[in-house]
Amino acid sequence: MTEQKQSTDTVETKRPQQPATAPRKSKSYGWVGNTLSIAISLAIGVGGLYIYYHNQQQNAALKAENLTLQQEVASLTQQQSADKQNFGAKLQELEDSLQQANSQKQRLDGSIAELQDRVSALSNTDIENWRLAQASSLVKMAGRKVWSEQDITTAIALLKDADQNLAEMNDPSLLYARKAIMADIDSLTKIKQIDLDGIILMLNQLSNQVDNLHLANKVEQATSEKANDHEITASLSDWRQNLSNSWHSFMDNFITITPRDNSKEPLLAPNLGVYLRENIRSKLLIAVQAVPRHQVKIYQDALGDVQSWVKSYFDTSYPEAENFLKNVVSLQKRPLSIDVPEQLSSQPILAELVRKRIYNLPNANQSQTSPQPETQSSSTTKETTDQAKTLVEEN
Repeated sequence: MTEQKQSTDTVETKRPQQPATAPRKSKSYGWVGNTLSIAISLAIGVGGLYIYYHNQQQNAALKAENLTLQQEVASLTQQQSADKQNFGAKLQELEDSLQQANSQKQRLDGSIAELQDRVSALSNTDIENWRLAQASSLVKMAGRKVWSEQDITTAIALLKDADQNLAEMNDPSLLYARKAIMADIDSLTKIKQIDLDGIILMLNQLSNQVDNLHLANKVEQATSEKANDHEITASLSDWRQNLSNSWHSFMDNFITITPRDNSKEPLLAPNLGVYLRENIRSKLLIAVQAVPRHQVKIYQDALGDVQSWVKSYFDTSYPEAENFLKNVVSLQKRPLSIDVPEQLSSQPILAELVRKRIYNLPNANQSQTSPQPETQSSSTTKETTDQAKTLVEEN
């Protein structure tokens, strides 16, 4: 109301003064102005009330929002505090778990280091057992080469390989075994070897020279006479003789009767030279096969038959036959076998080492009668030791 009164006073103050000559017109404008002033004052009052009411509603809404925000902040603060406590508890659990994991890792590292040391020690033992078994097998193979095949070169090479295996073990207790191997190598080196390959080559060369031999005159004459006996003539009056000759020629060439006796003479036939040469080649082949087997008797008998047949059926006055017989006699005098030692000194030494270190037996008699004891080691060691035993038993 005060604002309305002030507005009215203001309107009245600002109203211009009318001249004194028009009083009626002044009254009319005064009523309208008062009405307008009242209307304006009412409008301003209503607007102010509306603005006041609107401001009050906004203030109430803001207070409600502030209260809601305060509640939410309080709830978030409580939630943050609870989360912080939970996070601290979980962090402590993780620290405890990490500490336990670190301690467990240290224990595992210690166990792994211990296992590595044990595996390294066991691996070294396995390798030594394997090398010892291999050295023993090589010595046994060298002995077989000496006694069965008389192959001294291969036997020496095998003994050197066995000594190399023992040298790689770097064990001073094996020096006496290495000395025995070196003594065997020295004894085999002193043996005078036989050139068996040279003998075989000479026999093959003689087989190729058989075609150069000339048949003796009596053999050629007998062959020609036998061929003339079965000659067929062109005369019709000789039909009986031609029929008989044809029959005998057919029987001689189609059917061959060989007596089963101890005669070593080659078969006599119209083509006598071919049979003689093939029989000689057959005997030379028998001699070639007897050389690597060291079959002295078979070798000597085959060369003796060759020498006898050449002298009986071939002309020895020719240089070819003379050289042929000379080479045959020379080959008969060449030995096929050599004097070899009865036993290698290193073989029983290595066999005893294998029994002690792999089979864990004190002596040979116990190793033959008692079962094989199991060593107190890992599965890897047992498997490798069994392989070494198998290698020794196979050889």
